[in-house]
Amino acid sequence: MNISMNRVAIFIDAGYLYASAIKLLTGIKQSRSAITLSYEDFLDYIIRQSEALTRRELLRVYWYDGTSSGPTGAHRKLAYQANVKLRLGMVSLTGEQKGVDSLLIMDMANLAQNRALSDAVVLTGDEDIRVGVVLAQQYGVRVHLIGIADPDGERNQSSMLQQEADTTGLISLEELQKFATVNDRSGMDGEEDEYGDDPATVALVQQLLEEAAHLLISTLSPDELIQARMALGTGAQAVPPLLDRQLLMAGRQRMQRDLMPHEKRQLRARFVAQLKRAAPDPDEKPEA
Repeated sequence: MNISMNRVAIFIDAGYLYASAIKLLTGIKQSRSAITLSYEDFLDYIIRQSEALTRRELLRVYWYDGTSSGPTGAHRKLAYQANVKLRLGMVSLTGEQKGVDSLLIMDMANLAQNRALSDAVVLTGDEDIRVGVVLAQQYGVRVHLIGIADPDGERNQSSMLQQEADTTGLISLEELQKFATVNDRSGMDGEEDEYGDDPATVALVQQLLEEAAHLLISTLSPDELIQARMALGTGAQAVPPLLDRQLLMAGRQRMQRDLMPHEKRQLRARFVAQLKRAAPDPDEKPEA
């Protein structure tokens, strides 16, 4: 066997990692802001576990995630980690990831075809990845599926995917707590508690809210802009409900966490202002 094939590659589905970790740590589904994941500790853990499981040296870790508007600060931090390859797909305004699974499948198949690895450790639950597992196995690669335990004992991984893998394993709550912690959500409703006296943070938040509003505006056609303009209400509920849901989702994606009440108000105000510029009301007199 070619010596280059005696390597293990690790494939991490970040969406599955966060969703399952949050459920195990908190007992309920929440946004990513509910926990803090120490990337250094997690990478050290998963690499050590993979090398012990396969008795192979590491080739590298592939990290797959979605983004709606380019790499986040967390993504950039990961990209600079040693032996990590960051791979990003897209996230739609509805929160649906696009292209993430195909990136993972393509990487796994190409590495197997080029005999760059003998083993693949995959942390995911998505049945779509089964295609990549089968392709890799056809080139002699052993595939080890890793999951995260569910607090209710429910299955959070595809049964077909589990059946296809050569081995399966679970990360327990005790192991998870070595690299993930639940964030203290108290005091999150106040602007001062969140920002303190840091003007740079305040400026960044305002910029992200402005970008989130623009992101939704940019997806609307000219006719949709006019319809949205005509549907505007007054006060706190100025944004029509359907657009409001999309707007808040864009805000969460841009901020990478849940928005606080005052941030939601600011985001709506920015959207209304941008919408009025994009689709002015011909019957409305311009401000003096």
